[in-house]
Amino acid sequence: MEMSLKNREWKEFFLNDIFSKIQRGKRLKRGDHKKGNMPYVSSSAKYNGVDNYVGNTKKVCMFSNCLSLANSGSVGSCFYQPFEFVASDHITKLENEEFNKYILQFLSTIISRLGEKYSFNREINDTRVKREKILLPITSKGEPDYSFMEAYIREKERKKIKTYKNYI
Repeated sequence: MEMSLKNREWKEFFLNDIFSKIQRGKRLKRGDHKKGNMPYVSSSAKYNGVDNYVGNTKKVCMFSNCLSLANSGSVGSCFYQPFEFVASDHITKLENEEFNKYILQFLSTIISRLGEKYSFNREINDTRVKREKILLPITSKGEPDYSFMEAYIREKERKKIKTYKNYI
C-alpha cells in the first residue's frame, strides 16, 4: 500500500511543543579546534552539516540522536544526527527522547522548509525558534500523528533498499 501525504489532515505546531529540548551549541573558534575524530556540526548545508572533525571535549556542547538546525549561514538546514557530535553556536539542537530515527527524519524534512523564510541577514535566533510553527499530519484527536510519520519514512526506506538490491 502506498503511503501518501495527500488526503491527510495537517495542523500547525510550535517547535517547542514538539521538542522537549531546544538548545544552541557553543562557539568554538577554528583556531581552537583540536585534531580528532568527533564530527563538528556547523551551519553547512552539505554532509549533514559536518564541517570538520575535532578532538575537543571540554567547554563544548556535545549532542546525539537529535536534529541539528542551522540558525545562521545555511539557515534552516536541518539534519538528523544519529551520532555524537560537537555543535557550533550556529546550530540549534532539537530533541525529543521519545522520537526514533524515522520520526526525526520526517521532521527534519519538514523543518528544512524554514530555510525559505530566513536568510543570511535574517537568522533564526533563540526567540524565533521557540515561536516557529510547522505543519504536521494529525490524528483524529488533532495531535501530531507520529505513527504515520514513522510508517511513512519506514516505507520510503524499504523502497530505497529494494531499489538498491535490485541494482546490485
